[in-house]
Amino acid sequence: MTIEHGKTLITVIGDIITIKAIGAFNKEGIVKTIAQLKSEIENFDGNEFKLLFNYLETEGGTPDVFEKINECNVWLNTQKMVAKALVIQSSAHLAILESRTPARRSQNAQNFDNIEAAMNWLKRQ
Repeated sequence: MTIEHGKTLITVIGDIITIKAIGAFNKEGIVKTIAQLKSEIENFDGNEFKLLFNYLETEGGTPDVFEKINECNVWLNTQKMVAKALVIQSSAHLAILESRTPARRSQNAQNFDNIEAAMNWLKRQ
């Protein structure tokens, strides 16, 4: 049995779901996170929502983490996601994420280096 690595805190304020990822993730950790996220999205009962991913405390992930993130993005592309903001300061982490998750390319998504700017952008979407 493999122990999950990485911790996620999910909060919902209005139509914005915030996902704060903490630490280094493995496949088991990201699968748990995605299940929690899908559960929150299902609570919207088919209504529109926005996502804010806070990667400020993320240390990365194993290669299979990015495969699971891409699968999640394929699923998100079938949902009523209006916009997605990523708060990330590491250009290396962003480059890896962008290269390994092609399903993100069709989304209304922006990258930010602070939460306030990301929230302001999401509120305008």
